[in-house]
Amino acid sequence: MRALKKAYWILPLVLLVFSFAHAGSIPATVYFNGGYAFANNGYGIPPYQGTLNGKSALFYCVDFSHEIYANTSWDVNVMSLNSPSGAFTSTRMDNKTTYLEMAWLITQMESTTNQNEQAQLQWAIWSFSGGHSQYLENDGLMNDALEAVLHGFRGNGWEVLTPTGSYGQEFLVDSPTATPEPSSLLLFGTVLWGLSFVVRKKWPAQSVDSNLPPTA
Repeated sequence: MRALKKAYWILPLVLLVFSFAHAGSIPATVYFNGGYAFANNGYGIPPYQGTLNGKSALFYCVDFSHEIYANTSWDVNVMSLNSPSGAFTSTRMDNKTTYLEMAWLITQMESTTNQNEQAQLQWAIWSFSGGHSQYLENDGLMNDALEAVLHGFRGNGWEVLTPTGSYGQEFLVDSPTATPEPSSLLLFGTVLWGLSFVVRKKWPAQSVDSNLPPTA
């Protein structure tokens, strides 16, 4: 019984530590089937088509400096844009604000059906990672994106998929994996920690004499 009591105390502690260690990033596998919305200046304009951990997903490319090919897959780390700034050191940009700006530009892409406007927005996104200035609107759109972030855009629901190896593009997706946020994991671990003390307090003490009933 004493060993079981100790387990009730240790388990929440382990989960609490786990929540700190894994908050903000989870592993996944991307498969790109070669599909995209339309072509512009010889480049496929997202959303790209494929799967994430075997489930159908749409990917928005934010990485102009790496090429990918149809029917290929790669492992990624999934990072919620709600994660703290320090968590982005494992991403290719290492800048939370930049990802938020690109996510805002994607939301503008999603709000229009005009392909010329969608292409302009995508080239503005690629400008962050070395894309050529194909449109005069790039600077204005990038400034609009920064203003949106500075005035409250938080990228809720958006995640960045960073390849763990040298192959693969970095994508933004609209939260198909439901990455646990640091605050949620911390709260979960804290609640379990508190429950452990309640369980310990109410656990019946064992009498020295096994013939006597347990004391309260």
